[in-house]
Amino acid sequence: MVSREPPFAGIADIPHLQARARGGKTAVVTDAGDLLSYAALDDRCRRFAAFLRSSSVAPGERVAILLQNVPEFVIAYFGAIAAGCVAVPVNYRLSPPEVAYILSDCAASVVVTTAEQFEKVAGQESVRGVGTWLLVEDRREGSLSFRDALGVNPAPAPAPAAPDDVAVLLYTSGTTGFPKGAMISHRNTLFNVDSCRATLGYGEEDVGLLTLPLFHVTGLHSQLVALLACGATVVLQKEYDTGQVLERIARNRITALFFVPAIYKLFTLRSDIGRYDLSSVRIAAYGGAPMAPETIEALNRAMPARLHNCYGLTECSSLGTVLPSEFALTRSESVGLPVPGTEAEVRGTNGGSLPPGEPGELYLRGPHIVQGYFGAPEKTRDSIRDGWLKTGDIARIDGDGFVYILDRAKDMINRGGEKIYSLEVENVLYMCPGVAEAAVFGIPHPVFGEVPAARLVPLPGATIDPEEIRAFCRARLADYKVPVQVGIADRIPRNPGGKILKVELRREWESRSQEEAR
Repeated sequence: MVSREPPFAGIADIPHLQARARGGKTAVVTDAGDLLSYAALDDRCRRFAAFLRSSSVAPGERVAILLQNVPEFVIAYFGAIAAGCVAVPVNYRLSPPEVAYILSDCAASVVVTTAEQFEKVAGQESVRGVGTWLLVEDRREGSLSFRDALGVNPAPAPAPAAPDDVAVLLYTSGTTGFPKGAMISHRNTLFNVDSCRATLGYGEEDVGLLTLPLFHVTGLHSQLVALLACGATVVLQKEYDTGQVLERIARNRITALFFVPAIYKLFTLRSDIGRYDLSSVRIAAYGGAPMAPETIEALNRAMPARLHNCYGLTECSSLGTVLPSEFALTRSESVGLPVPGTEAEVRGTNGGSLPPGEPGELYLRGPHIVQGYFGAPEKTRDSIRDGWLKTGDIARIDGDGFVYILDRAKDMINRGGEKIYSLEVENVLYMCPGVAEAAVFGIPHPVFGEVPAARLVPLPGATIDPEEIRAFCRARLADYKVPVQVGIADRIPRNPGGKILKVELRREWESRSQEEAR
């Protein structure tokens, strides 16, 4: 494992020890352009920890954070952990009943949120157990001010932490059922810091743009925590906007980015890309899908960045594999090698390890695998055995150890016994002229059980002919892999990490089919 400087014993040591090492350096730049030094960040985190202790919130209790990418999120996250509590970032895009489910499931004692969210969620029957609501804006009846909570004298230091103590609960996206709270320890998180440093090359000179939501494991662990642990600066952005992102890169001299490939493609499609100074960018990480070679080449012309395709899950604390930048073009369909100190295997249906090149389910093992699911021992046993995480992804590993993700196990299309991996078809669709985004999913068929269908998003100003798309695919794929239906839309549903929601695509297709049948 790569050594850490300074040597963090726990997550809350990051702002505390960095304040001693580089107190005057800017740690966080807010969406409004305000600056927060490491010393100021540490002071506010310790003040929040002192407030929790003075409010009799015991170590191990859950502190939920329902906020966008704002400094109060950062303070609440590190401050809760400094008090020995468990931080629970919550997706602010969820509906009030969905938020209430998570707050109830984790038995949150404290919720840090906005007045708007408080009015939507606090009245839900299942959240009556929340003891304290802290609002970052104006107070409402039944709540306290987050600003006032920081008025107490700061705690002298973060609470001592054992490596395997649970520090964070991150809830899975719940696309196939109720979300589960992954229990992430200090060891898990700090190992991911080392993984980011070793594979992406983070250092104290970096300035990272954080547009991915902080309730998602990538934004939280592979950007916020990892960059601050390296002594870098983090620039927060509440909502994604391509023009604003490009302006921030130029204005703040951003060096480190992390997006889904579709975002980078939007960069390269702008006719005015040349007016933005992107010369500072040296790390451009991406995940959720492979990046088309032509997009890689266009990015290489636009910025001098090293490109890294990354694969990970909440259950491995963020990074699972990373593609070294020198293979960005030659192995563009690969998600790379397991991060140092970890293992990856592909297994068959009988649980046995498969030889190189054979497709099967991907398993991961290492210090990054989480402790399990909160309050769900049976689900934990189903997913994690003997230290191996059952990812639910179909993959193959070549003779050099490079991992290729083929599909989610639940998304693989079985056409009359013939397996179709949607990623293979999507890669061909991305080669079609005029296609900006592509998603392939299975739809019911009376004879074959299911067959492939596709949804495409056209490039700005482009027109897509579904029959021309199918002809393009027939020239490059076996006939049974060619989508039987091609739909054109202005969006493809994705979760906050950029992964395509195939369940939602199938649901929308079924809904349209029922309407047409009436």
